[in-house]
Amino acid sequence: MSHARHYRLAAELLFMAAGIANCFGQPSAPDLSEASLEQLGKIKVYSASKHLESAENAPSSVTVITADDIQQHGYRTLADILSVVRGFFVNYDRNYASLGVRGFARPSDFNSRVLLLVDGHRLNDNVYDHAMIGTEFPIDIDLVQRVEIIRGPVSSLYGSNAFFAVINVVTKHGSDLEGLEFSSEAASFNTYKGRISYGRKLQPWEFLVSGSFYGSRGHNRLFYPEFNTSQTNYGIASHVDDDQLGSALATVSYRDFTLQSVYGIREKGIPTGSYGTLFNNPGTRSNDAHLYIDLRYQHTFARSWDLSLRAFYDRYTYQGTYMYASPDNPEQVDPNLDFADGKWWGTEMQVTKTVHRNHVTVGGEYRDNIRQNQSNYSINPYAISMNDKRTSFVDGIFLQDEFSITPSLTLNAGFRYDYYSMLESNIDPRAALIYCPWTGTAFKFIYGEAFRAPNVYEMYYSVPQIFRISLCVRKIFGAQSLCGNKDWGIGCGSRLLSSTTQSVT
Repeated sequence: MSHARHYRLAAELLFMAAGIANCFGQPSAPDLSEASLEQLGKIKVYSASKHLESAENAPSSVTVITADDIQQHGYRTLADILSVVRGFFVNYDRNYASLGVRGFARPSDFNSRVLLLVDGHRLNDNVYDHAMIGTEFPIDIDLVQRVEIIRGPVSSLYGSNAFFAVINVVTKHGSDLEGLEFSSEAASFNTYKGRISYGRKLQPWEFLVSGSFYGSRGHNRLFYPEFNTSQTNYGIASHVDDDQLGSALATVSYRDFTLQSVYGIREKGIPTGSYGTLFNNPGTRSNDAHLYIDLRYQHTFARSWDLSLRAFYDRYTYQGTYMYASPDNPEQVDPNLDFADGKWWGTEMQVTKTVHRNHVTVGGEYRDNIRQNQSNYSINPYAISMNDKRTSFVDGIFLQDEFSITPSLTLNAGFRYDYYSMLESNIDPRAALIYCPWTGTAFKFIYGEAFRAPNVYEMYYSVPQIFRISLCVRKIFGAQSLCGNKDWGIGCGSRLLSSTTQSVT
């Protein structure tokens, strides 16, 4: 493909540049593979309570994967990292990587039961709630400082999608590079990757700018016994597994302000003949793009309380091209085009203060989904299957208190209230009793509830719209979904509804 040739040429140029460049190396991170249990327990994490604390005192079971781990084990995608985390497993269907937790992996839910963050910024889109962990993840793994995996329901802090886990990808700073850095790779199946990054810390400024590309022809010959006939190339998918992507990251900090922008785009050939498409047709493919701009402010006032503010804007687009035989002429190809277009902006505020033996965190969040569009149409003959346009908003407030009963015993308790304009309100609590009898040992008793609101894909696309009603209320497994004057599908099961889980560990 022309894209693959372009990626290959760029990769060769980067190989030459890497050979002559005077690159400033990144300081090596501490080798945690030889750290003691006491040292591992003192690793600082942010995502468990929305402030830095040791993993030992966090009200959750926590795993941290560092940049050193990524380099030593050769992980190339976020899916590679998560596949080795205790209790997690990853499946790959030659298009997207699907994440399962504790044996649960519902087909086609697009990882919507896991909340994915980048430096605290919510990455799940507003159409599918998709947590992208494969090559479609818009951050180069070489720019990851650490990955925090918080197990269990954490909706008491984050709201919807924090169902089975919260994954926070923390990116590197300019001081981690301190100069210019080139990276280039080559692998089998005409696979090439290149990256150029520059980072520097010049008080009071700090910045990191990076661009990456990746291109692969994929497996030349994939065999699928389901298509083992003479009409379908005897089940061999040849040169239809290509994968190309480009990504960019820019982070600029000035005193207490941090501005971050991320852009990633990926095009993937689909070799599996999914959804009844023509087998071994190179035209069947998916395109994903995600852009966000995030401005953060964080300041400590009089050494007694911390204020954190965030404003952000996101844009997510998807286009799927699926090749079918035309119903009018089986010899003619009928492309079916599937689109999703999401835009949203929002703000967050959080205040943290220590009062005697209480460490109190209170905050709020507002997300305005200004575009949640889905469409689908065929070309030969031209026919529109759907053209759905939605808007919505989400309000949320949360409160958490960490009460030190004794130096070795801590009670962590809190809740979050969310209001969904398309659904209903929801309250999710969490409580944890943490006992540390001696250094390096912690006993945790944790109770939590989590909530996952249905997304617009589940409500208006993936189920048939049979009739309209002015008001529908349905209850299943203790969770309610309230819809006003919206289309509703019969026989759609629980995909239409919100989901609730309770966990005691």
